[in-house]
Amino acid sequence: MRPLRVTPLGSGYGSTAYRVHRRDGDLVLRVPKPPLAWSGRTLEHECALIEALADVDFGVAIPRDMQVLRDRDGTLLATTHRLVKGTALRDAPRGFARQRFCADLGRFLSALHAVPAAATARAQVSNVDLWTERYRGLIDEALPTLPLASRRWLAGLGEEFGRLGTNRAPRVLTHGDVQGANLLLDDAGALTGVIDFGNAAIADPALDFAGILNDLGWRDLERVWAHYEGVLDADVERRVRFYIAVEPIYQVLYGEAAEGPAERRAGLRRFAARAAVAARDAARSRA
Repeated sequence: MRPLRVTPLGSGYGSTAYRVHRRDGDLVLRVPKPPLAWSGRTLEHECALIEALADVDFGVAIPRDMQVLRDRDGTLLATTHRLVKGTALRDAPRGFARQRFCADLGRFLSALHAVPAAATARAQVSNVDLWTERYRGLIDEALPTLPLASRRWLAGLGEEFGRLGTNRAPRVLTHGDVQGANLLLDDAGALTGVIDFGNAAIADPALDFAGILNDLGWRDLERVWAHYEGVLDADVERRVRFYIAVEPIYQVLYGEAAEGPAERRAGLRRFAARAAVAARDAARSRA
């Protein structure tokens, strides 16, 4: 069926999304950003995972019936999936609605983190030690590009975290990009859907918990944990605090290529602010 019209939905680091309006149900068309060699691979990875999750009930909607569109040479041009209804989280709900949202998110993460290994094996999902295979390398890459105060702070943070690392953390299927843009709500503030599984991996569940702190507070994370049925190991808080502290590293390293120079500058400012807070806290502790 031919679309009635196409309207923009938004843009992320790896792709631009459009809503394809159709009488038999709207679709989302996601087009990779050409300068980024990894963007097409991320969409292809997501398509394979969504197919493997077809029988999983998450309690909320996720992209379904995802398809890859290719040119005659087999190059990925775009993907499509059924529209997931809802509005991206911008302002957190208040009162009872906020508690309900956290409960919904806790139940979603419980289901996601409990996905059996057989399903992830079919989709060839990577099994990743987030310290040795990701963040240690990201920090090494970012350090030479940072101003002195930020460089010292990030180097110290990485050195401290690396003493224990993540090799003893649980390994589950993680979403890998929990943030407001990927959490969809209805008008009452209830969680209706979760989108963008392109960064999913078998990894430390603390990464998804840290993502909640992009838009909500620590008290909200505790509300999510109250409805979480997976393993909360004794070391989880240390790892959550590290992942959210270093989150601007993606803006610093990839923001300019994906969104322009202002995005990278925003990441640098966020690192500078974190370094300043750490320096003040250290000064107080010495006083």
